[in-house]
Amino acid sequence: MAEQGMKTAGKGAGRRTPLTREAILEAALHLCSPEGGGSLTFAKLGKELGADPTAVYRHFRDKDELVLALTDLLIAEAVELASGPNQARGHWRETLTDMSMAIRKVHLARPALAVLCAVRTTASPTETESVERIIGLLHSAGLPVIEAAECYRMLLDLTLAFVQVSATWMMLDPQAQAKDDAAWAVKYGLLPADRFPLLHQSSARLTELFRDDDAVFGLVLETFLDGVARRVARAQDER
Repeated sequence: MAEQGMKTAGKGAGRRTPLTREAILEAALHLCSPEGGGSLTFAKLGKELGADPTAVYRHFRDKDELVLALTDLLIAEAVELASGPNQARGHWRETLTDMSMAIRKVHLARPALAVLCAVRTTASPTETESVERIIGLLHSAGLPVIEAAECYRMLLDLTLAFVQVSATWMMLDPQAQAKDDAAWAVKYGLLPADRFPLLHQSSARLTELFRDDDAVFGLVLETFLDGVARRVARAQDER
């Protein structure tokens, strides 16, 4: 996994650590997690590593270069997390589900980083090989190459859009979260049935879904893959 060999960051802020590229990436991943404080600056990196912040520039030209390197680590971690029987057997729907869920999981483990890197493209070997594999999987299922590429792009954007929403929510002040939660649980729940009959009937379910981004994402992903399955069936019929 992307974090193998990266187990000591954050355990001793102020302690001198060999300032290697790997040590910097480890410290940055920790800082972007809730346990590490949930924010990334070179000043905080220096403190985490017990080094002058300017030393980070010996390995990364600027924060953007660091973010791209971290993005590549998340991609590698998601690819490894998603590898398993479904991928080995070539089950396109199950494999895409595993991949999408893995992308979501590794990003939301570090919401501060997710907000920064969910929209980035690294064009690294890890990323390009992953794109090739997903397009190939859909093409093998029966889709023409261009349509397979379109479905890949839709799946990625859908997944990362939901990552951004959930990560942004996780970074809100708890008071703001509680205020929004109350708006669904109380204000929507008390809407008059004569004026808002449909909202009145569905407010309990909407409140449940507001509190459960995982459930909402699962519903959206399933609906999207149903559409891809119809495309696959149509392409097979046209052969």
